[in-house]
Amino acid sequence: MVTLSLFNNKGGVGKTTLTWNLSVALAAKGKSVLLIDFDPQCNLSIATLGDENFARLLEKNAQVPFGQTIRAFGQPYIQQNRQPEVIISHPKYPMPQGSGQFDIVAGDFWLNNLSDTLNVGTDLIAGTSIYRFLMPHLISQAAEQATDIKYDYVLIDLPPSFNTLVRSALYCSDYFIVPCTADMFSAYCIGLIGEMLPKFATDWDQGTSRYLSGNAADSLLPTKGKPKFAGWVFNGFDMRKPQGSSVPAEVGADLAHRNVISDAVENNLIPSLRTIGSYNAVPDFVTKEPVAKVEDMNVMAPDSIIQSVPLKYLQTVRPTNLVLTAGRWAKNQRDLMDKMIAEHDKLADHVISNCV
Repeated sequence: MVTLSLFNNKGGVGKTTLTWNLSVALAAKGKSVLLIDFDPQCNLSIATLGDENFARLLEKNAQVPFGQTIRAFGQPYIQQNRQPEVIISHPKYPMPQGSGQFDIVAGDFWLNNLSDTLNVGTDLIAGTSIYRFLMPHLISQAAEQATDIKYDYVLIDLPPSFNTLVRSALYCSDYFIVPCTADMFSAYCIGLIGEMLPKFATDWDQGTSRYLSGNAADSLLPTKGKPKFAGWVFNGFDMRKPQGSSVPAEVGADLAHRNVISDAVENNLIPSLRTIGSYNAVPDFVTKEPVAKVEDMNVMAPDSIIQSVPLKYLQTVRPTNLVLTAGRWAKNQRDLMDKMIAEHDKLADHVISNCV
């Protein structure tokens, strides 16, 4: 089981849709995938399950006092007042026959409370309750036991911040991928990630050292807290045909932003990650170039979310706005979908080949 977080402390970079569509691409290649929605906004759950189905999972009664979301595991685990329970949900749009397993542990707005509960100073650095920061891993373990499925990949969707939820997911992750968009802030945020992750590693090392001094037989903690950079994705940019050319190219401003981000990865993020002494945070396969490039999908992206149909299968359903689209996807829309499906497949192949 390989755990992968898609993370950027900047909002609006397409983390949720990228997580969803990468998971679908992996499942389409026969891999068993578990999604964990660790973002209090719960956008991944709403997209994959549909808003009505998700609303039902939030409902509580005597049988499910914490609902049927991640809260059913998280709150009892933190409060230690009853047995934690992992509840698996299935996407509204079913994967085709022959695909791998595709499950999700739905998010919950309660995650905001969990973020406030986790304490870096006492729980983590002091080593007193360091297992609180391993909740995503414990959820994935419980999911395997509940379903009797050995998941190939666990993908975690995260909020755009450096809060304790992000720390927890990164400590549980084997790899992380950074989505970026064509704007000046993405390169700045790449630099911030380079600044923060070595600090996260130092805090983890201090806490595990204190904890293991009294629990030397623990075999799990030494394997965690080692997230490796698996590359970045250029997301949401525009392509145009230059005058006199029939071949589309990135618009000038977007290309310039991509080059700035690449430079920030090469000159800021990678060197900073290499200062981490406890493990190698930069695998040999990583370069400064994006591992995938996902263009702006315009109306197709929100349509995918509204209908809870991933991009790979969006052409199997009619567009939402039947008046403007004449009830069918236009050829240029289908062509762009096919092109971006290929990019998600490319990203899935990158994960399969390198994230082991």
